[in-house]
Amino acid sequence: MRGVALALGGGGVRGYAHLGVLKVLEEAGIPIRALSGSSAGALAAAAWAFGHKDPFRIQEAIFDQEVAALKKAGSLRALARLFTALRRPHLVGWERVEAGLRALFGEARLEESPIPLALQAADLLTGEGVVLREGPVWRAVLASMAIPGLFPPVEWEGRLLVDGDVAEKVPVRAAKALFPRVVAVDVSNPPPKEGPRTALEAALLAGEASRRRLKEEALKEADLVLRLDPPAPIDTFDHEKLPLVYRLGQERARARLKEIQALARPRFRDFLGAWRGRPPRT
Repeated sequence: MRGVALALGGGGVRGYAHLGVLKVLEEAGIPIRALSGSSAGALAAAAWAFGHKDPFRIQEAIFDQEVAALKKAGSLRALARLFTALRRPHLVGWERVEAGLRALFGEARLEESPIPLALQAADLLTGEGVVLREGPVWRAVLASMAIPGLFPPVEWEGRLLVDGDVAEKVPVRAAKALFPRVVAVDVSNPPPKEGPRTALEAALLAGEASRRRLKEEALKEADLVLRLDPPAPIDTFDHEKLPLVYRLGQERARARLKEIQALARPRFRDFLGAWRGRPPRT
């Protein structure tokens, strides 16, 4: 069968690049056979699968609400309650973002997606990756975007789920389970060139370095990897960069378009596997 699956990685505002990549593939007539996503990639995957392809519409519905919540958390009034806030398991509530997701997806469910869809989350208590294939879309996206410490975890069938990046930043394996030929899209910032200035920065850099190593191991399983490689680091919540990252996504996809088109062509072993009644191998 002609086409590819896409595994869309997390990265906050850099996730807008995923929509640019998907737009280029759509214009080139390359069938998208499946989508997986983690964190911002989960939002992009779900939005595209259910026909929400305008990044500015998504910004209005979701990210503007997220920014408003973060600004509220950083207001003078909130800072005056800093010590109280640090005793809580999270700093910001979900109310605004949840309302935006409900408005975007309504009562749609993952299993109703026109394109096979898998969203990556993580179990907060075990660190285990949890791939969501059934249930309300808005709630699954919420779980995949729940940055630990910043937003509250999402209860899901007896588990506490948080940001999918904790388990697998670019969910290649989830995409492979849906379709054998996978393009992974990594929208990470480049590694920092300078060491930490504070103890907090050191702790954050150590966690990011660990996730980066796990990400690179997962990317080895993809058939092709697109990297955003921004000219300069783009802050996770710098939503003014939407036009830039959307354009970068398009540029990176066009630069590798011939390779993606070649990957999308059916292979003899795919037909052989179908003839034998087995799923095609990669």
